[in-house]
Amino acid sequence: MKKICLLLLAVFMLIHVSPALGQSSQDDLAESTQQFEQWSKSLADFVKDVRFNEEDVKSFLSLADDFNSFGAEEDDEAGEYLDFNTILNDGDYLSWAKSKGINSDKWLKKTMRIIAVMMRTEIEANISGEPFDLKAQMEDLEEMRAQMSEEEYQQIKQALAAGSAAMEGMEDAYKHLPVPTDAEKALLTKYKDQLMNLE
Repeated sequence: MKKICLLLLAVFMLIHVSPALGQSSQDDLAESTQQFEQWSKSLADFVKDVRFNEEDVKSFLSLADDFNSFGAEEDDEAGEYLDFNTILNDGDYLSWAKSKGINSDKWLKKTMRIIAVMMRTEIEANISGEPFDLKAQMEDLEEMRAQMSEEEYQQIKQALAAGSAAMEGMEDAYKHLPVPTDAEKALLTKYKDQLMNLE
C-alpha cells in the first residue's frame, strides 16, 4: 500500500527533467510512462462499478496502516504498482477483510478508487500550469552551449527531449484514471491532508 501512496510522488518526479539523465534513464522513463498508462487503464476498469462516500474514506483512513502492513509483501512482488486483482483473490487478504468486518471486494475497489481519483486530481493540478516549451528550452540550451562540454550538451539535449516526451505521455496516461464525482471531489478536499499523509 505504501508504494501506491508513494507512486504519486514518483510520477511527479518522473515528469521533471534531470540534466544528468542518460540514455538508459531515458529508456527507463519511457518504460515507466508506458507501465503507468497500462496500470491506469487496469485501475479504471477495476473501479468502474463503484463510487466512494464519506464512510468509505473514513474506513480507508482507519485501516490504511493495517492494510499497508499486510500488503507490503504483495507490493514488493508487484513492483512499482499494486496488483489489486491478485490481492482481491489472495486468501490472506480475504481473511484479513473478514477479520475487519469489511466486504473484501467492495472495500478494495473503493479504496483503489479513492487513490485513483486522488492521483488524477493531483496530477491535473500539477500539469495545469504553464506547459513545457521544448523549443524555448532548446533555444536556451543553444545559448549556453559554449559554456559546457559536448558531452554535457548532448546529455541535456537528450534529457529535454525525453522529458518533453514523458510529460506528453503522462498527460495521456493519467486521463485513463476515473473522473471523480462532485461529491467525491468534495471529500478529497475535506480529507486531503489525512489522505496525502498516509504512509
